[in-house]
Formats: sequence, structure tokens, C-alpha cells
Amino acid sequence: MEIERAEGIVLRCQPVTETSLIVTWFTREFGKLKTMAKGARRPKSAFRGKLDLFYRDELLFLRSRRSDLHLLHDCYLEDPHMALRAGVERLAAASYVCELVELSMPVEDPNASVFDLMVAALEGLGGRGGEVLVIWFELRLLAAAGWAPRWEEAEGTSRVLQSLASASWTVAQRVQLSPSQLSEARSVLGGFWESQVGRMPRSGCWWRFKNNG
Repeated sequence: MEIERAEGIVLRCQPVTETSLIVTWFTREFGKLKTMAKGARRPKSAFRGKLDLFYRDELLFLRSRRSDLHLLHDCYLEDPHMALRAGVERLAAASYVCELVELSMPVEDPNASVFDLMVAALEGLGGRGGEVLVIWFELRLLAAAGWAPRWEEAEGTSRVLQSLASASWTVAQRVQLSPSQLSEARSVLGGFWESQVGRMPRSGCWWRFKNNG
């Protein structure tokens, strides 16, 4: 069986037995991908220190012929994004970014532009990026998933969001929104997720950490 290689970011690690994990990735080459990491929870596992939320790895896996759950053969840590663990707000925002990707992207449908968008968002959140960065990411992700909002009658905050959706990150990081605009933007985007996916992401209240922290 041929070993396949990909560059991926960990979206979720789910314990499946006392010793193993199911790891959900978003990869540049294959899109959203699930792998079984056998023995990953053992203290002396070869995967120790390589698998955690937000980690960017080079992964090697053996493709299953029966399901979409493949066998993780090995992985090499490229970037643990440690800055995202420096505070509750960053951690919550980055978790929200990962959940949005998992929720919106189909299994094994490659989308390199979404991968690059996710890399930019996580790196930005590890630096000076904040709530506007997450809103920018969310707008761009909705467009990539084919759920771009219609802006024909955009006014007020919706017009600002329309401009933000078409901006590069270099431009978007200079955008400043008032507390009322941020609140309205969250309401508008929440409505899109409920209408298109049927529910808000579980981590959809991440922005409250900003006001409570």
C-alpha cells in the first residue's frame, strides 16, 4: 500500500481508545482528512508532541479502501503555533477558525486557497490580529464554500462587511470596527451559518472572551 504525503493543520483530536486518536486535518493536497493515529496516547508514542490543535505538520498516511478514515503512518511538526496558547482570547478565536473550516469544508475536496487562508488567519491571531481578522476570515471562507452573502442592498455594517470580504489581509488589518459594528457583524454572520448549515458553530461565542478577559 502506497504512503501518501500532505501538509496539514490539526482541526481536532478525538480519543477513540485508551491508546489511539482520530485526528481531523485540513490539508493543502486533500482538503479535510481524517486519520487514525494508533498508539498516539501512549507516553512513548512516536506521535508524542506532534499532534495537537492548530499544529501544522507534514503527515504521511496509508489510504483506507473501505472508508474515509485513513491510517496515520508518521508526521513531522512544522509549526505548533504556540503563540495561540498565550491567552484565552487567542485560543478561543483560533478554535473558532478551526471549527468553521471543519464545518464548512467537505471531506477530501482539495482547496489550497482555503488552506492558505487558514494559515494566514492562525498566523495573524498569533500576532496582532483580533476580532476583525476572524470576521475577515469568516467572510472569505463563506465565499470559498459557495455561501457568499448577497450584498445588493448592503448598507451600514453590511456595506463595511462587503468591503472587508473583498480586501486582502494587508488591507483588512487596518480596518477598525466600533463595538456596535462588531456586534452587528456577529449577528449577520451568525444568521448566515444558521441558514446555510442549520446551526451556529459550538465555539460561536468566542468573541465574548474579549469583553470578559
